[in-house]
Amino acid sequence: MDIPKKNRCSSSPSFYSKEMIITKKSLNENQLKYTYQKQLISDLDHKHKEWSKFAGR
Repeated sequence: MDIPKKNRCSSSPSFYSKEMIITKKSLNENQLKYTYQKQLISDLDHKHKEWSKFAGR
């Protein structure tokens, strides 16, 4: 995928794509989903450790 470079007068680099727009709301929702999923995985790992104590008897 070749993106032509444009000459700019500004010396600051561009960190954002003009082709892709993500709203702040969408970004926050995705962060909340990620945090929730991370907590679920942590809880599941804890439950597996508890279950393995009883399974080893």
